[in-house]
Amino acid sequence: MDFLEKFQESIKIPTYWPLKSQEGDTTAEAPLFCFQDFIKNNFTAFHNAAQRWVLNPYSVIYHLPGRNSTNAVLFLSHYDVVHAENEKWQFDPFGAEIKNGFVYGRGSIDMKSTLICIMEAAENLCAQGWKPEKDIWFSFGGDEERGGYLGAKEAALWFKERKQKFDWILDEGSPVAENQIDGIETPVALIGVEEKGNLSLWLTVEQEPGHASRPPKVQAAEILAKALVRIGKKSFPYKLRPVVEEFFKEVSKLIPGVKGFVLRHARKLGPLFFKLVATNPTMQSMFRTTIAITMLEGSEADNVMPSKVRAVINMRLLYPWTVQTATAFIKKTINDKQVQISEYEPGADPVAANCNHTDYKQHGWQEIKNALNDVYPGVPLMPFIMVAITDSRHYKNLTNSIIRFNPQKLDPDEIKRVHGHDERISVENLNRELLFYTNLLRLL
Repeated sequence: MDFLEKFQESIKIPTYWPLKSQEGDTTAEAPLFCFQDFIKNNFTAFHNAAQRWVLNPYSVIYHLPGRNSTNAVLFLSHYDVVHAENEKWQFDPFGAEIKNGFVYGRGSIDMKSTLICIMEAAENLCAQGWKPEKDIWFSFGGDEERGGYLGAKEAALWFKERKQKFDWILDEGSPVAENQIDGIETPVALIGVEEKGNLSLWLTVEQEPGHASRPPKVQAAEILAKALVRIGKKSFPYKLRPVVEEFFKEVSKLIPGVKGFVLRHARKLGPLFFKLVATNPTMQSMFRTTIAITMLEGSEADNVMPSKVRAVINMRLLYPWTVQTATAFIKKTINDKQVQISEYEPGADPVAANCNHTDYKQHGWQEIKNALNDVYPGVPLMPFIMVAITDSRHYKNLTNSIIRFNPQKLDPDEIKRVHGHDERISVENLNRELLFYTNLLRLL
């Protein structure tokens, strides 16, 4: 199979986690094993050169020994995808159909394209007899979309037990953004050097169940609604992180006039800066911990008073907010003992830039820049904050530098398709991504 055919075949393996399935469900885990076998059987030159460890259905690790084994780099990716609502797609989510230069399929952007491009780049180089200078490791997860607790977390423990450290780590992240920043017409490479945390909380109010014809004076839904209104009126405060400040300094070079001046002096101008840029959800997410009300539950019948009503709020935590401090903030904001607050699932604290280093360009940045040179000539690199969470957070104690970047040029329409309907990637983007990883591996 050629490169494009391999990519199509990877999409056809339905590596999503079926609704209501649990760990150990052999039917759900079978496609994950199938994908592991697929990459083993279709990248033979790489597998002849690398060592391979399969930890479980959710984790497979590779090692390409380098000439200088005192230095090591880790590439991360994942092969699981989110569930697709088939009836809302124009194409079969797992058909990998090509139309008008695009490959349609769940995981085409997030993130089988990256995994297959990494493998194809390594395959081609190994077939040519290439050997890296540094040790290169690859860790691929099968449950990133569910938090990475069985894949990436176990792989990170595996590395820790072997006392393996990395100069830097590369994982998924923001793309080469096209038409995504107001006032900038040229594409810019958004290099994620910091990552927000994630926390979902249950807000629950209980009451005596009964017939809807005899409602209590104060209903549980009313109490919950008041709590949600309080949350809506009490936002987390704005905070200008150094990474975001540096991002806007770089952006200001591309924007003339007063707006460019304000962006360049964000910290000094304070309120004026926030008034200018924090005008939409995308920008606001860079300046504060966000709160989204994502789930509501009550009675299952229209004439029955529920024994409890509850909601889920999801927060993306901007450093230095943590799971503990954000939970305390919500409790104080609601200020009602009738509302029980508990974790929906284990939360994740944010990962500050380079974990403990302020110089985000210290490791990996120059290699990324050089690898991009002939893929996107002249495109500037800008430090960015990853507002979603990635598997890389499980590896934060194994390195002082984590880079989150997707070497695909994406406009707002393509971004919306990630986790949405009719997810797709252009063949042009696939070829660019393959060239990027080929360049990058050659530099190591």
